[in-house]
Amino acid sequence: MALWFRPDGTMNSAHLGRYVALTTFGNLVPPLAGLVIAPLLAQSLGVTGRGELAAANAVLLVATIAAAFGLPEALTYFVARGRDYVGGLLARSGALLLLAGIVGTAALMAAAPLLSGGDDRVVGLIRLAVLALTPALLVGGLRGAAAGCQAWGLISADRILAALVRLAAVALLALSGALTPESAVAAIAVSYFIGAAVYIRLPALVRQLPGCRPYGPESDSGLFRYGMVLWPGALTGILLMRADQLLLAPLAGVAELGIYAVAATIAEVSLVFNAAVKDVIFSAESADQDEHRLGAAARISTLITVLVAAGLIALSAWAVPQFFGTDFMPAVPVLCVLLAGTVLGNPGSVAGAGLGARGRPGLRSWSLGAALLANVLLLMLLAGRWGAMGAAIAALAGNVLAGGLNVLWLWRCFAIPPGLLLRPRRSDLWALGQGLRTAAARLSVRARADRPTRVP
Repeated sequence: MALWFRPDGTMNSAHLGRYVALTTFGNLVPPLAGLVIAPLLAQSLGVTGRGELAAANAVLLVATIAAAFGLPEALTYFVARGRDYVGGLLARSGALLLLAGIVGTAALMAAAPLLSGGDDRVVGLIRLAVLALTPALLVGGLRGAAAGCQAWGLISADRILAALVRLAAVALLALSGALTPESAVAAIAVSYFIGAAVYIRLPALVRQLPGCRPYGPESDSGLFRYGMVLWPGALTGILLMRADQLLLAPLAGVAELGIYAVAATIAEVSLVFNAAVKDVIFSAESADQDEHRLGAAARISTLITVLVAAGLIALSAWAVPQFFGTDFMPAVPVLCVLLAGTVLGNPGSVAGAGLGARGRPGLRSWSLGAALLANVLLLMLLAGRWGAMGAAIAALAGNVLAGGLNVLWLWRCFAIPPGLLLRPRRSDLWALGQGLRTAAARLSVRARADRPTRVP
């Protein structure tokens, strides 16, 4: 097992790059699987059916954050920072997540007609999707504890397994001619919790943490309180990402939502490295704060996101009509606007992880709340007239506002200058090149080791 912590319990930063690389790989597989699945869904379901599927999936995605009350992130924070009574934290948070899942499922079943925009078929799809809410919440708790243990291999295996199951299920349904909105919702819903199988090793990893005691009277100390402080930010963050897909169908119709969903699926590829950096930096900064590490992570993450976004834009004009069909060609300019928002908001998203790790998740919540308000107002003003493009402009404005406020909070409260996160440096290019060379060297060594030896 890798040395995840020093003897004094702080994180071994020498492994930070390895953790980011491992988490990036785990984060990369789901959007790549999504890119393979997306043409199958688009061609089998059409623009309207794709929009119906997106509406149901958006409800489930938002519900998994809303009903979690920040507990997975709180587990990450407490496991990484204190590591005492981890078993008790897991047991108590699991009971709370189970209760939240049962209540949340019942509430969403009743609210489905309001969330569907009056479409009876979407009502049924939403009710089918939210059956996965309770197991998805429990898996989220396991994932949060694993992040606190720096068990990024388990988290990556969880995400990869979920993506492969989703890909296999959709592909088999498409090949057999049985791919409908209902069967697609069921296949995607199962992928939300299928990764639970990989966490069978988590208890053994927890017991190896320095100073860990399985249970104790302080097991619930501050966990729920911290989660409730962080929860508004987590909720507004996912709403900022998915409010457009929740509201676009009632405002502009499921056809516009279908176009927007294709653009959003492609744009998610640009978030892969940023998501990995946020996960690892939050855990690392919770254990041992270093503003220069935080700044370098934000700058390098932005640089890589720019490169990925440029590649996606260059390919989209050919790939969208080729793989999705000419009916989805309007998704290309929508994709360009979404990618601009991703790039501009990238440094601030890493800054938000830094705020949470420094015990001020409420500031991040304020940033995301202001951004969500701006996003929803612009969405209501623009979506009726411009459809998917109006939703993309609203998303861009929300991302820029949220990121800018996070950077401002770090500056005002912790004296971390904005330039440390925003201004590229020559050393960033060197660090990026060094990382690529190291990765290439490891691959070369492994390839030589796997090559069969000739016997003279």
